[in-house]
Amino acid sequence: MIKQLLTVLLFTTTYAVMRYAGFGDVSLIHLPGYLLNKGISMAAVVALFMAAQGLVRGQRDTYRFWSRASAHLASVHVLLSLALLSQGNYPKFFEGDRMNLTGEGMLLLGVLAAYCFWRLGATELQLSLQRTLTRLACALVAGHLLIMGYGGWLQVEKWHGGLPPITLLCFLLAAFSLIVFLGAREKRLSLSAVEE
Repeated sequence: MIKQLLTVLLFTTTYAVMRYAGFGDVSLIHLPGYLLNKGISMAAVVALFMAAQGLVRGQRDTYRFWSRASAHLASVHVLLSLALLSQGNYPKFFEGDRMNLTGEGMLLLGVLAAYCFWRLGATELQLSLQRTLTRLACALVAGHLLIMGYGGWLQVEKWHGGLPPITLLCFLLAAFSLIVFLGAREKRLSLSAVEE
């Protein structure tokens, strides 16, 4: 499954580079940080979606692998995002020298989602807490993405190269994953991401 993960990361990073550098106005000098961060964030949500698929199919190893992959990718995304967070990189989240309500809301939901992922992998959890944290993490990720991108989702004429925004694609994947986790039977949710 490592090869699948690397393929996902290559695809998502290529998509980010095409959309923002190929068709947008972001320079390729920002590949190591800004562009790669977008690819990593998208890969984290794809991994979450793959974990949900593993749960539905009752595939314990698939569920565990993709759950862990999602948590690790999300952690890297948070660290990179905090390092890159500036008015130059994300002007719509700032008013003057300070973040605006959109920026602070996006930041809060993203950090809370990362905390849920960290908590899921930190120790053994009771099934009810595991279920709650998994669903909460999905909802927080979806909310984080909604706040970040909803303003541009319907402005199709502004999509770089006609490619849908990463926030829109990821929101759909996160929302679908949440639906899957909400509808999953209790015995399937016992497939813990932290089981050895």
